[in-house]
Amino acid sequence: MRERVAGLLHRAGLLGAVLTARKFAPIPTVSILTYHHVQDHDPSYVHDPDVADATRAQFRWQMETIARYCTPIGIDDLLRALQGAPLPKNPVMITFDDGYRSCYEVALPILRAIGVRATFFIATTYISDRRLYWWERVATLLGRATKAGTVSYPTTLAIDPTREDTRRLLNNTIKNTRSLDLDRFLDEVAVAVGAEWNREIEATYANELMMTWDQIRALSRGGMDVESHSRSHRVLQTLDDDALRSELTGSREDLETQLGRPVRAIAYPVGRRIGHEPRIREALAAAGYRIGLSNNSGVNRIWPLAMAPLRKVDPFDLRRLATDREISNAMYLAQVAVPQLAYMSTMNRD
Repeated sequence: MRERVAGLLHRAGLLGAVLTARKFAPIPTVSILTYHHVQDHDPSYVHDPDVADATRAQFRWQMETIARYCTPIGIDDLLRALQGAPLPKNPVMITFDDGYRSCYEVALPILRAIGVRATFFIATTYISDRRLYWWERVATLLGRATKAGTVSYPTTLAIDPTREDTRRLLNNTIKNTRSLDLDRFLDEVAVAVGAEWNREIEATYANELMMTWDQIRALSRGGMDVESHSRSHRVLQTLDDDALRSELTGSREDLETQLGRPVRAIAYPVGRRIGHEPRIREALAAAGYRIGLSNNSGVNRIWPLAMAPLRKVDPFDLRRLATDREISNAMYLAQVAVPQLAYMSTMNRD
């Protein structure tokens, strides 16, 4: 239904008209769009098929559209607005999570050519250690599987690599198990499904899929913001206090050492809201973060200081809008112009 409504509005020219009108009667809404990976459809692609949010052609069109109708903003603009500074007209923030190589090889040239600033949230340990993100390791192990099997940790799970829901089962186990020994679990998965696996194999995949620190520094030199996505992309709610401190403070320190500048923001791994969890809020503040972004779908209303009673935006619970290769051009434009039509990702992973 949302796609049909978006299509009708787009063909009637109403979406562009709404965004154009906002230049003359601005509203205090900040839309933050979430990407991970730009990848064309390829039947031979061996990595997680659900991570790519746009093809090259789609991403170029989307950025041209943002540049035409909106004002791309960065972390500094967002921080100033939260402190009371006026927003530019039709502010939109483009964000990328994780640290995929396509951010440097595909997204950066397009962003710079069109003049769009973006923010890249990096899971630092994977970059330093040249290890695959855990969901990519799951996908790769299942792709290399030679049999079905069973793991006993953290609970007994039957693993059938031929079933479409197996990858989701394993990913959900990682997302939802408190204090999970991740390597123990994934090593058991490798044995259970008969997948040959070692650090050399993993590094080969990681080098093909993920950025290096040199490439991340090039993003920063190219005018992009680089901020935290934790160290090992573990769901914050599943971590004890020591692990939480390591993920938050450690990631900020990793980035500041590599980039030589302060890190102010974090995008939460898996994108879950921290809600009213004081333990996590206190840990975020203690680690030096000033804003936190979830994948809770929606836009952010940031009213001027003169309208203080309406300024209820939570800097540690900023919302974002999902993207996907299956989203139509009309739907993409609609969720910026009419947030009530926002696209809901079926993955909402990261």
